[in-house]
Amino acid sequence: MTSATYDIRNVTEDCRDLIALRRAWHPGDDEGFEDRLHAWWERERHQRRAVVAYEDDAPVGMANAQIFSRMPAPGKPDARWLYVANVYVLDSHRRRGIGSALTLDLVDFARANGMVRVVLAPSPMSIPMYQSLGFRPADDLMRLDMPMQETPWHA
Repeated sequence: MTSATYDIRNVTEDCRDLIALRRAWHPGDDEGFEDRLHAWWERERHQRRAVVAYEDDAPVGMANAQIFSRMPAPGKPDARWLYVANVYVLDSHRRRGIGSALTLDLVDFARANGMVRVVLAPSPMSIPMYQSLGFRPADDLMRLDMPMQETPWHA
């Protein structure tokens, strides 16, 4: 999919551009970050879709989504849905339709694969964009925040 001069590409095995964009989004020192993200992508990529927006082969935006499958139940059809997260565009490229193009690529993927819904947790700044794409608030969810567990990278 192409938006203006932006090319939207699916991420396969090579996640270097995801790493670069994630670092741009969350700068800081973390020696093991690249290895952790690469290992995470290797584990997760078969139940996810990630896309990167390029301008002249330079990565300028990304989005990531998790595929969820409902547990089969007697008399109910199987169903899958997509949880969109991590829609990010470099500051220098915002307000050009890239976030919308990335999101629509994921929506198209969900439609093409017979998924029943696409869900996301928007930031306050992104709500108007998602509403313009047809998303609406969902009041049928609850959440429980868990305290941060001590891990080597959060210690």
